[in-house]
Amino acid sequence: MSEARKIFPINTFVACLKGEGKDANKESLLDMLNYMVGKDVDPEFEPFAIALTKAWIYEQHPELTNLSASGLAALGENVSVTPLPALAAAEASGIFEQLAEYKSSLAAKDAQIEELKGDIEAKDAKIADLQKQVKAFEDEKKGHAEELFITSEKRIEEYTKKLEELLKEVDEVKKNGVVVAGVAAAPGAAAPAEKKVDEDSFDFGGSSFDDEDW
Repeated sequence: MSEARKIFPINTFVACLKGEGKDANKESLLDMLNYMVGKDVDPEFEPFAIALTKAWIYEQHPELTNLSASGLAALGENVSVTPLPALAAAEASGIFEQLAEYKSSLAAKDAQIEELKGDIEAKDAKIADLQKQVKAFEDEKKGHAEELFITSEKRIEEYTKKLEELLKEVDEVKKNGVVVAGVAAAPGAAAPAEKKVDEDSFDFGGSSFDDEDW
């Protein structure tokens, strides 16, 4: 069961209501907030606890709202406070529970984000490796293409040379006459006479199969 009243240094009271000296009175301020709201307050939720406590104190003592920090400090060395009423404390407890759930959810999200970052880094590394493989493949194909181009160029040169020789031979024919068995005949010269062979005989060096003495 909560104490009916509890005494705190006036500087802690000033730090709560006016915000002055919060760092210097950090521990005593958190102790006061825990007492006022009826539960241990997460340091991250301290601003909410301060807001609830200030609202309760100003509701009970509205005259304090017009006092400065020095005016509050002049009231005495210590101050006696009471905790929030049960209903207000229950509402405050519900708020802090929701805040705790939000914090837990955010922590889970942060962990999930870190996991996704790890996945992204792994995928980035895989993409970089694939890009290297693609680059190597492109370089290899480029080399093959250059080799093919050089080979094709040589073949074209060979065909061009043969074509030039053929055209030269055609020109020779036009100038010198008909080519027989690769030899060009002189212009106006008669073509070699074809030897007439009797269809009924076969001549072998002066002998024939139709000779009566055969």
